[in-house]
Amino acid sequence: MAQYFEMERDSIDMAWIWNVNGTVSPRAYSRRPDVMLVQHALNTVMAPLELTDSKGKRITSYLVRDGYMGHHTNEAIMAYQKSLKARGFYVKADGVVDPASRSGWTRDGNAQFTIVYLNRDHRRFNGGKMMEEKDFPSLLQAELLVNKSLR
Repeated sequence: MAQYFEMERDSIDMAWIWNVNGTVSPRAYSRRPDVMLVQHALNTVMAPLELTDSKGKRITSYLVRDGYMGHHTNEAIMAYQKSLKARGFYVKADGVVDPASRSGWTRDGNAQFTIVYLNRDHRRFNGGKMMEEKDFPSLLQAELLVNKSLR
């Protein structure tokens, strides 16, 4: 279940993020709303960052925001994480998007979670606007309506 929460302000003034409730990974069960949130954010950053797949080919097709953790979603996550590393951010390029802590920082304090970077880049490439509920797929919107306590 996607949620947002207030975060401590970081160096780019990130006030809040949309967060996943559980791990999004090809190696574990991933809830559809969480996968949809990641797919939604990846679609925004894919073109401006010129993400490339594991063969070095530019990813040009948007992800279907269906909430299923398939090959294309996994490739896009890994490509995004690879771009983060290339831009000097410390992140594991393992194809996994974990829920962020309240501070947004990993336990060792050296990195922020992939979902935090996704929110930040979404805002960067979307005219300074964060992701909005009205733009989410209907299943994700319905999940947010039912579980308002998680927002």
